[in-house]
Amino acid sequence: MAHPFFNFKPGRRIRFLRFLLHLPNFIKLAWRLFNDSRVPIHTKSIWVLAELVAIAFAFAYFVLPIDFLPDFHFLTRFDDLLIGVFLISAPGTWLFVKLCPRPIILEHVKSISRGE
Repeated sequence: MAHPFFNFKPGRRIRFLRFLLHLPNFIKLAWRLFNDSRVPIHTKSIWVLAELVAIAFAFAYFVLPIDFLPDFHFLTRFDDLLIGVFLISAPGTWLFVKLCPRPIILEHVKSISRGE
């Protein structure tokens, strides 16, 4: 049986790899925006709320573990936890960055691309 990654169409596989390549910079951008005093507090609260929901999911998972994926690999018990936290945290982070003022985003993107 082929690995699920190789079942992607070539365009989707490239987009997924591009996503993984840019993920560290996106997280760095979100962190910089969160620490920027020019970003409104109500925008920052979106990210905080998403992270609190992810933490609540993680706590609930350890109290009442539900197996979303069959355990057949090395992650066993933690695969569902990681997937769940990512599926909650990623959209919250994306929404937070999307709602930040565009000039501030561009300023941080330029400084990240320069390696600052």
